[in-house]
Amino acid sequence: MKNCFKKIIYFIKEHYLMLVLGLLLSLIIFAPLLVFPWVIGKEYQGININAFGTDAHFYLTRGKEALEGHNLGSAVTREGKNEKDLYLSYSDYILLAPVKILGFGQSVNIVTLYNIYNFIGIFVLILLIYFFSLEMSGNKLLSLAAAVFTVGGYSIVYNKALFYNSFNIYARVLYPYFSSIALFLYLNFLARSINSSSLKYKVYSALVFGAMFYIYFYGWSFVLILNGCLFLIYFLKKDYAGLKKILFISLFGLAIGAYNLIRLFGLMFSSTEMDRQIAYFSWMSLGRAPIFSKIGFGALALFLIFWHQRRNDKNIPLILAIILAGWIALNQQIITGRMLQYGHYYWYFIVPLSIVIGFYMFGRLVNREKLKFYALVSLIGVAFLNTAVGQYRSFFTTLEPKRYEQNYRPFIDYLNKVVEPTVIFAEQTDNYLFTIFTPHDLFWNQIVTISRVPIDRFKDTLFIYYFLNKDSRGNFQEYLSQIAGDNRARGTYYQVLYRNLEGYWSGHDFYTYQKKLINSDAGLASRRPEVIAQLAKEYEEAIKDGGINKIFDKYGVKYLFWDKNNNPEWDLSGIKGLKEVVAHNNIYLYELN
Repeated sequence: MKNCFKKIIYFIKEHYLMLVLGLLLSLIIFAPLLVFPWVIGKEYQGININAFGTDAHFYLTRGKEALEGHNLGSAVTREGKNEKDLYLSYSDYILLAPVKILGFGQSVNIVTLYNIYNFIGIFVLILLIYFFSLEMSGNKLLSLAAAVFTVGGYSIVYNKALFYNSFNIYARVLYPYFSSIALFLYLNFLARSINSSSLKYKVYSALVFGAMFYIYFYGWSFVLILNGCLFLIYFLKKDYAGLKKILFISLFGLAIGAYNLIRLFGLMFSSTEMDRQIAYFSWMSLGRAPIFSKIGFGALALFLIFWHQRRNDKNIPLILAIILAGWIALNQQIITGRMLQYGHYYWYFIVPLSIVIGFYMFGRLVNREKLKFYALVSLIGVAFLNTAVGQYRSFFTTLEPKRYEQNYRPFIDYLNKVVEPTVIFAEQTDNYLFTIFTPHDLFWNQIVTISRVPIDRFKDTLFIYYFLNKDSRGNFQEYLSQIAGDNRARGTYYQVLYRNLEGYWSGHDFYTYQKKLINSDAGLASRRPEVIAQLAKEYEEAIKDGGINKIFDKYGVKYLFWDKNNNPEWDLSGIKGLKEVVAHNNIYLYELN
């Protein structure tokens, strides 16, 4: 016990500056979340979610589902929730395992829990980047600057501007902080295994690599490419000791990840209609067009200078492998012909890793210690200033939407008294709040498009929303004809519902369809009247004789939520059996009998 205590004290003394600055940076990143209740005062009703579009809301919903013991085939609908997760990720279960083991699963507020995890995760990530850089460089100040700037200065590199008007990306639930922790934990063990003959670091590296297969697709696939590049570099250098290490790590890791890898191949090469539907709405595209990365090019250019000046540096193989892995990950479609959402590689791996290795190469290239010291201290200061000002500015961009979310509290409280889980029909603005804070499901959210639901569900959804809209209810074909191809109306929800169908039926992949829309493609335009006419015919059939109520019954809808402030165009007069149960600030919840 005494030895353990002594080690902790020694660790704190050795790295106290990193611990202090890492904690301070984490607090600044989380400041908008911490001060929000204080800013809005009495209006605060306990709804406080980091604002990153709807991504954070989606991952919170997944967490809520996992707490309730469901699979994650569909996080928001009653149908499909106990099917296999198409993301093939167990991150939610990993994070929630301690809570469930301790028996707190049913009493935990998922938002509070994930916010705590997120804060700790950012701090841990900063430490992991620091120790990875320290393992490579042996320089504490350089490692401190690399870690702080990677997290706090990310937006400077990515957006090429100071004080960008957007929250620090690492404050987002659940990714990228969790996948980044796995990546830098792996890199720490990998760097140590390269510099050591000890078996334990190779085993640790393999275990983390194998675990990544169950955390994040883009994470393990990037590391697999990285390992392949490192293997090839060692082979060309005839460094057989290094080659054996990376081969051991890769094969052992692949063996651990084999279960999920086999499942992935099963999904990729399945050719059912449902699989083609999932591929379209997952934005998978076909093609072999190369992708150019400015940051990747800058890192490669700096490496060439570094190699010329420091070609005997022990870390050259690892640095070159990291750079090459970024280029290959972005351009794997040249070989496979399938392009994934490649931005994830760029945002979460190429940018931060380019910063880390950039700091290392800078530190080794600059020989004047005083200049290096002032440069690194200045960059630490810039990272903190960028974070503080950026978080402050971004806070006010989401203040009013977050304030408005507090209006949902009376409805959430009422629905939490409904013991038996049911289905809620709601408009799209904030309907994730019901899946996060109540045990109930939604009739529809755009995320349903990447669940295994039949295309008829898409049509039923379109019919209900168009029926509720008093401008389109009795004028379906004309209304749809007006907005379907109008790029000025792009983004309106009624248009999105139609384009879900037109895009999938077009036979093109998602990106090709979007390009054709932007360019007012004649082929799409010529087919559109036929598509709209067919939908109009089905719509008329669906709504007659109380058909809308039948659709609600079909999907188990028990409650209808109407925010008149966001959807003044709705008209509920055509729906039978509505009973108002809660009203607040021009917002209404109805029970369907």
